[in-house]
Amino acid sequence: MIRAKGLTAGYGPCDVLTGISVSADAGQFIALVGPNGSGKSTLIKTLGGLLAHRSGQIRVNDKPLRDLGLRNRARTIAYLAQDRDSQPAMTGQEIITLGRAPYRGHLGHIGKTGQAAINRAVDITKSQAFLKRKFGTLSGGERARVLLARALAVDAPVLLADEPIAALDPYYQITMMEILKAEARSGRLVIAALHDLALVSQFTDHVWVMNRGKIIAEGSPDAVLNVQTLHDVFRIVRPESGFQTLSVSGTHVRDGCTF
Repeated sequence: MIRAKGLTAGYGPCDVLTGISVSADAGQFIALVGPNGSGKSTLIKTLGGLLAHRSGQIRVNDKPLRDLGLRNRARTIAYLAQDRDSQPAMTGQEIITLGRAPYRGHLGHIGKTGQAAINRAVDITKSQAFLKRKFGTLSGGERARVLLARALAVDAPVLLADEPIAALDPYYQITMMEILKAEARSGRLVIAALHDLALVSQFTDHVWVMNRGKIIAEGSPDAVLNVQTLHDVFRIVRPESGFQTLSVSGTHVRDGCTF
């Protein structure tokens, strides 16, 4: 469903991603893991077309991403940002309804199909209690559910989520992971940048490990989240007494760009 080859992307003079090649299919729940600053958010945005790639290619359903057009791209790929500071004066209902924007005509009519998609998203995320409330009055977990409902309302075959469980309590973390896993089981491709390796092991079926702008390992959680990866990428060792964090080795600089 998504194929990227030789992907390079970044900001200003800096290449954050270098030579990335990945493949993802419908029905997969893929975790994108790596240290802070490794390029996870940049890869999510690049795969979604929110950040233009400088070299390489991205194909979605065997079509170049750049050829999809903005409306078709928005219908094909839903994006859930890590920023939860949306419009505070809008109601939950209004926020979720924005997910149908790629389908609206000149008069802004939603239609039966659109309303059915909204209702399904509300049911899945259990957001009924937030529909009439102002978004700014919701807690972090409640906002996360409303924003996930907005992404699901798009009813796109691909869902890209950037740290969807960050700063949530355990209940909301598990709830969000259960929803994302269920969406993948229904046939949707779900790719999520995540930090909690325990939840990654429990809920996802494939992992991309990033470090310094590259995919350095991929496979099942059991295959790639091993002692060597924990040491080399996350600077964690596992002695008999339990996990111990290693000292930070310092800042990495490549071509004048800090990583």
